[in-house]
Amino acid sequence: MELKVWHGDWGLPSIDHHCLAVMAYCKFSEAPVTLTKCGNPWKSPSGELPVLKHDKALMTKVNEIFNYLRQNRWGLDHELTTKQCADIVAFTALIEDKLVPALLYLWWVDSKTYLELTRPWFSSRLPFPLNFYLPLKKHKDYVNYLNQAYNADNLTETEREQKVYKDAKECLNILSSKLGNKDYFFGNSPSSLDAVVFGYLAPLLKAPFPNTVLQTHLKSCHDLTRYCERILSKYFPLTPEEETELRKSEEERRHQQTDISEFPNKRRNMMIAGAVALTAMMGYAFLSGLIEIKIVDEDKNENGTNLSRSYDAFHDVLGDDDDDDGSNPGSKQDGQEGNE
Repeated sequence: MELKVWHGDWGLPSIDHHCLAVMAYCKFSEAPVTLTKCGNPWKSPSGELPVLKHDKALMTKVNEIFNYLRQNRWGLDHELTTKQCADIVAFTALIEDKLVPALLYLWWVDSKTYLELTRPWFSSRLPFPLNFYLPLKKHKDYVNYLNQAYNADNLTETEREQKVYKDAKECLNILSSKLGNKDYFFGNSPSSLDAVVFGYLAPLLKAPFPNTVLQTHLKSCHDLTRYCERILSKYFPLTPEEETELRKSEEERRHQQTDISEFPNKRRNMMIAGAVALTAMMGYAFLSGLIEIKIVDEDKNENGTNLSRSYDAFHDVLGDDDDDDGSNPGSKQDGQEGNE
């Protein structure tokens, strides 16, 4: 059997929920599959991953793959009671109704996560020209899907986001209560429910989301966190090369986050340092005589003659005009007597 899945990252064998669920089911049941990591979902008949090929059978849906493996003696739930099998159906429906919309919103609708994480990740793995087309298509599809799913409530975008995350947190709390201190949901052996839950929770736990509202809540559910870590370490251990690469990528991400968080203060400090350096350089230039400032008397004309003389002449003219206007009454009367 050949199983094609999305590539992995952040210590995960795959970052896709459905691919992880099928991979976990195959590991739990010890199904003999050959794993192929792929970055082109259009090689699948449905345009989606995972894809399981066995002889002439070809399946792309998680339930179809589970049923096929169960029918071919690689099942997980044959030792469960009728009630436990009913619980699997009920909890799977709960996850699809409450948790999945929040994960779709987080990955594909939340603008910060989509622009900084989802679109860059898929664009770097998809071949040209799918790397430009497919992320945008999925973004639009899931925006329309969530708008239709919550349109009946007449909610604003903020109210819709709050409701989506509120429902998801309630779902996580229920799963945490169901798991308790057990290794798996029905005791010491994994079931198909464990494969489904792990597939949804592991990326939420490991991916470097800019929006950490839901991730923080999951990390507060310590039993679910230990549950994911236990499955990863037991069934999907990293090779030494993968551990080295993971540490390197985490270190680079921490440096980037530090640079982003310190950017306003760093920019302010650089501006202050530049101003101080410029002031010190100018002061040194003045004191050493490299720069001289000459003060030119603007009261002198081009010939060097003091403009005050021109001002005195101009004042004399104004004075004569004033006398003509009658500022000297005696002179005016003498002129009138002479005319007579």
